[in-house]
Amino acid sequence: MQTHCHPHRARGRVFAIAGLLVAALAGCAHSPPPIVQAAEPPGKLSEKARQEQQQAILKIRDQTLRQLYRLKPPTRTEIEQAAGYGVFEINGLNAVLDETHGRGVIVAKSGGIIYMQLARTDLGPGVKVKPYRQVLIFGDAKKLGQFVAFGSPTDVSRDPSIKVYQLNEKGVSVQADWGARYFRNPDLNSAKASAAIPPPAR
Repeated sequence: MQTHCHPHRARGRVFAIAGLLVAALAGCAHSPPPIVQAAEPPGKLSEKARQEQQQAILKIRDQTLRQLYRLKPPTRTEIEQAAGYGVFEINGLNAVLDETHGRGVIVAKSGGIIYMQLARTDLGPGVKVKPYRQVLIFGDAKKLGQFVAFGSPTDVSRDPSIKVYQLNEKGVSVQADWGARYFRNPDLNSAKASAAIPPPAR
């Protein structure tokens, strides 16, 4: 049995569909532009940039420890027996940027890792900082915990529980004539920062 569509009904359906299409197109013409996601606030890094900087700092850590162990072999035992250690790169070019003279990482014997920055406090106006690297060895776990949690006072060099080595093109020496303030890096310490800690090169 065949059904026949009435001509008037068919034309009515065509007009109705056409009307809906016109209304839809008109609505699209007046729809607001797509929302563009705002950029991250200043001082924030993308996850990719954060990981790249973390890896760069860990690479500096490995290079510095290899140099220290080669020039002064007993320091390997000092670090292995310590509550933790830190490795920092001090770059004179950073002295004019936000009064930050270097960056580095603190590694606790328990496995925790914190990325930090430092600012030299013993520099007068116009004094240039020659690039060098610094290794801090912490003998006191409590002092280490305070160091990474709250930063450091300016008289860390007078703390007998922290031993500091300086490495430059001339070699390695115990660094006694220095003053610096250490503080956590606000961009590099994330929930993933200490999830997987690559061991230092041996």
